[in-house]
Amino acid sequence: MIFLKNYILTFISFTFSFISFSQIFIDNEIKGKVAGLTVLTQSGTPGAPSYIRIRGNGSLIGNNAPLIIVDGVPYDNTPIGANPKFPGLDMLALINGSEVYSVTVLKNAIDVAPYGVKGSNGVIIITTQRGLKKGPTLEDLLYDMKILY
Repeated sequence: MIFLKNYILTFISFTFSFISFSQIFIDNEIKGKVAGLTVLTQSGTPGAPSYIRIRGNGSLIGNNAPLIIVDGVPYDNTPIGANPKFPGLDMLALINGSEVYSVTVLKNAIDVAPYGVKGSNGVIIITTQRGLKKGPTLEDLLYDMKILY
């Protein structure tokens, strides 16, 4: 197992870069590395849903979960397949941990401002190695399909 970790501190944003040859879960990897970040899991089973909170709970009845962005796309981290006997599977567990290039946690109001109201509870930006590759954009594909002129 090889780990390469870089900690870059800019105001209140933390970036973790790690390369691993083993399966890791992103929520377990960032646990305990950022001040004010709380990660709780419902059970010890692999893929169990986790509750991630940045800056604590700001609302009693609203959603306190941070905005999660994977390769520039907002990611819905709701458990799938939940029932009274099974807590469901965490959507973050579906991301291959060996493909993760970096995880950035944004807590400061200035850093989360571009994400609007959805980023008010903090933002976790996950960049995979596929997200680093330059390829055709959606605009390029729409031009190729002759939808845009």
